[in-house]
Amino acid sequence: MSADALRYYDNEGIFRPAEHGEGERCKHRLYDPAQITVVNMIRVLTDIDIPLKTIKELAQDRTPDGMLKLLSKQRYKLQDRLQVLQDAYAVINTYIELLISGMSAIEDEITVSEMPEIRITFGDINDFSGCISFYKAFVKFCHSVKEPNINLAYPIGGYFENISDFMEHPSQPTRFFSLDPKGRDHKEAGLYLIGYTRGYYGVVNDLPERMAAFAEENGFTFTGNVYQTYLYDEVSEIDPNKYLLQVTAAVSRTQSISSYYSHSRF
Repeated sequence: MSADALRYYDNEGIFRPAEHGEGERCKHRLYDPAQITVVNMIRVLTDIDIPLKTIKELAQDRTPDGMLKLLSKQRYKLQDRLQVLQDAYAVINTYIELLISGMSAIEDEITVSEMPEIRITFGDINDFSGCISFYKAFVKFCHSVKEPNINLAYPIGGYFENISDFMEHPSQPTRFFSLDPKGRDHKEAGLYLIGYTRGYYGVVNDLPERMAAFAEENGFTFTGNVYQTYLYDEVSEIDPNKYLLQVTAAVSRTQSISSYYSHSRF
């Protein structure tokens, strides 16, 4: 324990020395070896965030029963903080994986990769009738999330039930989803065709055409869902025109190829 801490505890009446020095030693505080037990008590309780006011009271009077109640109450408080820290860690980890994936992406190429299952949370089916834009549907999803303090911290993507929906209306996802690793839904593991493009939310440029051409030229058949995930968004890019979109479409292989494989988390 530092000298400054000992002086503070003395001044606050939390932990006083056995005596103060006299004469030339008047500025010194003298402690008895037996007081090490009190120092240890203070250190333990401060390490677990017990308030100094409470520690001052405990320095004068503490019992096993009272300590049990105090520690039990403190444990509940720390459990809440631990959950907050775990959620923050999960958000950080998710963004790190997206950024690493974006930095390793070959943006001008279409690739194929076996991708693992990941947890996500789907929103309701989007309604694009009445000229509803991508952005308005996106905002509606954000407002309808039941757990906004957790869900909206994660990046949000777009989901299409099949390749036809994506090709016909690439800016109108069937649903939006959150990349919440504790999500109630999941993106299935499997073989995916992967492409990239840059632009603001809802902008896909010529990516659908490039993905369709690659599949036809290399013997792939689209077999299922399509996912849009922003590897770079407002969190990492100032210019919206530089957001990096990754599109993954489930496929099956109808002929052998060996030169288009890469590995990606999302």
